[in-house]
Amino acid sequence: MRLIWLKRNFLGKDGKSALSPADIQLVHGAVLAKCDMDDGVKDGIVSAPYSCKFDPAELQCKAGKQDGCLSPLQVQAVRNIYGRPVTPKGEPISSRGFFPGSELDWADALSNTWGDEFFKDTALLATAGTEWKYTDFDFDRDYKRSGAGVLYADTNPDLRKFKAAGVKLLSYQGGNDTVETPWSVFDYYDTVEKTMGGRAATQDFYRLFKIPGMNHCTGGDGAFAFDYLSYLEAWVERGQAPNVMIGAHVGDLGIDAPLLKTPLDPATPVAFTRPVYPYPLHAKYKGTGDPNDAANFAPVEDTSTANDIK
Repeated sequence: MRLIWLKRNFLGKDGKSALSPADIQLVHGAVLAKCDMDDGVKDGIVSAPYSCKFDPAELQCKAGKQDGCLSPLQVQAVRNIYGRPVTPKGEPISSRGFFPGSELDWADALSNTWGDEFFKDTALLATAGTEWKYTDFDFDRDYKRSGAGVLYADTNPDLRKFKAAGVKLLSYQGGNDTVETPWSVFDYYDTVEKTMGGRAATQDFYRLFKIPGMNHCTGGDGAFAFDYLSYLEAWVERGQAPNVMIGAHVGDLGIDAPLLKTPLDPATPVAFTRPVYPYPLHAKYKGTGDPNDAANFAPVEDTSTANDIK
């Protein structure tokens, strides 16, 4: 549904793009100007998008100006892409959308037909003899009458039985992912914390890591190659909770890139390494040493997390 929401706001009901490539570049540049330095390094990556206080209204055209700015309708479209799907009355019906910093990948999401096919076939919205399109989705009623809630009931935050079984959950999410909407994962985690009795009680068995600049599963501008399995094994088998994971931005290794083993093979084409910490912590450059070396970063927490973009 969130991908349908993206298309409806990006393309509109007439199928025409509300945002040109120049508009997208304008928004992305404004986001970086405000939030790129949240990790202490100007690297074109937003490391803590959940505390990025970017308001697209800052780009709205002033009287008499039409270039290098956004119309009121475009401002609202950008807000909606970051924000939650709502009914025509403004009632929220899902978790939030894309993170600030992912703007250059929004257009790629438009070619993703997964949401269209899901609601047409799996969610049983198509009517016999008709061709269902994303523009047919009714945000006032279709989210209630589809089979999605039954087939994909993955939003229950009560994980007491899961925790009691003695298992561990290590979850990660790319900050620039436009196949899955990152905010949905973080909204879920926040609800789990509230349900399970706070952060300590939750992170005893469940930790969520945001991978800055990573696309869907792998790739992107950030350090996207992590040995996730070894960190999980250390947690389960030796009780070593993953307080930090070290990843690398590597060259083209094909499908092996997200499964990189550590320590790195000296022959691996590494551009830089970065640490990631359990949410809501993020990495920040210490101010000295090579900023391409993960050893020169430390964890920080921005306690003023962003509210929903209105």
